[in-house]
Amino acid sequence: MFLNNNFLRGSLKLYRYKLKAHSFLLYSLIAAQLLALLFSLGGTSHMASSNGEVSVTLNMYSASLVIAFTLFWIFFVSYQLPTSRYKKLERPLVVNSLSGSVSDIGFLLTACVFGGITSSLFGIILRIFVFVRSNPAQILHDHFFLTLGDLLIGMAAGIMYMVVISAIGYLMGMLVRISMAFILIIPAILFGLIRVYTNSMQHFLEYFTAESSLPLFILKIIAATIIVYGASILLSDRKELA
Repeated sequence: MFLNNNFLRGSLKLYRYKLKAHSFLLYSLIAAQLLALLFSLGGTSHMASSNGEVSVTLNMYSASLVIAFTLFWIFFVSYQLPTSRYKKLERPLVVNSLSGSVSDIGFLLTACVFGGITSSLFGIILRIFVFVRSNPAQILHDHFFLTLGDLLIGMAAGIMYMVVISAIGYLMGMLVRISMAFILIIPAILFGLIRVYTNSMQHFLEYFTAESSLPLFILKIIAATIIVYGASILLSDRKELA
């Protein structure tokens, strides 16, 4: 019990330390989302049709670019976090590999919640911009105005996707930390799997993305995340023993 208390206390202390030390990463997320929002203001696609007498122009707006930037950001951060550059920040505190990994995961989960909420809010900002800039009579109102339930579901889905991507990025970063050869091995394996098992990879992705039940979707994400993060923790222990 004494060891468990020390471990939890040390992990929590290190987690708070990393929130302060890595706060600039959260600022970079806001900057990336603002950039994506600027790109989205012009519309994501345009369609025009005319019969000689009447012409119709359709501009489509979507916050998908904001979400894409957010997912790329969490992957990049989670990939970098296990590297020696960031692990040097732990030196002022006496920690072992387990508490270091747990605090990393805690920080990444916090970043996922933050990123999921802000990406949804930027989507609302985009809707406000389109509404103010356009004639309301020219707006297709289907799915334009979000209910609170839709907003919360979107936030939850965004957070869950960020969580599983952060787990994958952290595992890749841990593998590269063990051996730089994985920089070449990982892309080669992924490319080979996509080429040889295209249908299997498609079914695997649909297992998560095509799920219509939100509770079941969250359960799948949590199960996959526990497995991937668990593998990262085991690799971290091996790195320390080495």
